[in-house]
Amino acid sequence: MKKTFSPFYAIFLVAFLISCEQENQSKSIEVEKLVLEVKAVNTDAENIVIDNFSHFVSLEVVKGKSSIELEISLAPGVTMDTPTTLKAVYDLNNEPSFVVKYHGNKIKYTIKFTTRVPEFDPTDKGWVKDETFGTLPAYLSVYKYNKTVDGKAVKAYLAVADMNDPKARFTVLGEYHYDTGSSVPTPTQFYENNSKPVVVLNGGYFWDGYSLGLIIRNGKTISLSQTMFWRDYNGASTVYYPTVGSFGQNDDGSFSVNWSYHTDANTLYTYTSPSPNKAGEKPQPIPSATFPTEGKIWTPKEAIGAGPILIKNGVYKNLWEAEMYDEYSGVGPTGKNPRSSVGYVPSGYLLFFVCEGRYMTSQIPGLTLENEANLLLEIGCTEALALDDGGSSCMLINGKETIKPSDGTQRRITNVVVLY
Repeated sequence: MKKTFSPFYAIFLVAFLISCEQENQSKSIEVEKLVLEVKAVNTDAENIVIDNFSHFVSLEVVKGKSSIELEISLAPGVTMDTPTTLKAVYDLNNEPSFVVKYHGNKIKYTIKFTTRVPEFDPTDKGWVKDETFGTLPAYLSVYKYNKTVDGKAVKAYLAVADMNDPKARFTVLGEYHYDTGSSVPTPTQFYENNSKPVVVLNGGYFWDGYSLGLIIRNGKTISLSQTMFWRDYNGASTVYYPTVGSFGQNDDGSFSVNWSYHTDANTLYTYTSPSPNKAGEKPQPIPSATFPTEGKIWTPKEAIGAGPILIKNGVYKNLWEAEMYDEYSGVGPTGKNPRSSVGYVPSGYLLFFVCEGRYMTSQIPGLTLENEANLLLEIGCTEALALDDGGSSCMLINGKETIKPSDGTQRRITNVVVLY
């Protein structure tokens, strides 16, 4: 009997062959080196590994990095699908990945990363390690500046705390109000009366026994961020409501600076830019949930208010005019004075800065706010707030003074920032 070849079997054979081809192509996609190279662009990333079988890229980045720019090289015939360019910025906070296209198939590569904490070493920027303050915790180092600024000698100290160490603890000491007179403490009295913190640095502004800015300690608000300044406007003393700077520790342990204000509902809002006040001009409205920019509720664990903000997100700010730290405030923003500030490096280092001034030591005039900010920027500081300065500037390490206070003796102050 003559055998015939059924059309059904022909269709089945074609389908089977197509299926095999797709399976072989799929296996080929899995094992071929679709991604040849991944390079970090202007970013401190190390140990980049490509796994073309499991479709992922692993790398190591410095702690605190929120994004990374990568340049990807692909095999012939492979194209980028998402993003569309070989060079792109990837958000490390949002499950980074990219998709390539090969033979009509889309293959997703995830980006896996680990973080590392680099050693903080400012000695190549003019700082010299100072070991004259006795035994320090392993997480703390003290440096003294060893160069000139604007051709003038500088006496400045930097206490650097590695906050990745669970033993390091930052807090704010002080109250909203003290009875005037001898009840207002000196930095040394803060040290002696509070279990002797390893670092004590003067804090925010005050007047007549009252703290004038934000104080939050262990999540509790001690003093509100509701700064008011009086300036002459159209021949009359007029109140202004600036959004001044604050420095605080967030729930994740990181630190940030913010322009802030407590509303009447006692909600602390932060803003992306300060209220554009200026002495002598019409006052801006009282800050709110929507002014000067859309407000964001902030609930730091620890915080201190002062200003101006010197550095935010790695960018020089020093908007002292908008924060109203003008000549009338006594801050002397453009003059050389003793200065104090707190700062942060996103890999987890907390910085306490102080410099001497007003010729308490011969040939030492002090620094401007801009000088101070530039010294901190130079060593990688991304967040920094100027604290009360002048005669208030004082930093103790193990209870020992670093600079000579310009009043000739320690000033009585209402709050300090400390490290245990």
